[in-house]
Amino acid sequence: MTALPASATATIPADPAIDTVPAASATDVTSADEAWIRDPGLIRPGDRIEVWEQGTLCHVGTVGQSAPHLGLLWILETGTGARRLVPVHGYRLRRSPAAHAA
Repeated sequence: MTALPASATATIPADPAIDTVPAASATDVTSADEAWIRDPGLIRPGDRIEVWEQGTLCHVGTVGQSAPHLGLLWILETGTGARRLVPVHGYRLRRSPAAHAA
């Protein structure tokens, strides 16, 4: 059995709706192993998510309602308790790995 060159061993995400993206710059605090949600249909009420715009964390909260066919989420923001309407097409979303204090 011959070994493959390092360039041939790239992994492909198992779910095409989840995008694994490396950090874009030193100010972008994401890392290469974090998965971004590309399909809003994968987000369900009760999911904790982070909402990012241009490498900046905008909101963290728990999904209350989801309307993926409209591209909209309602989240209850962690820390403030504010209810936020999030249009998913203009932001990057990922599941929140841990609770964040505000």
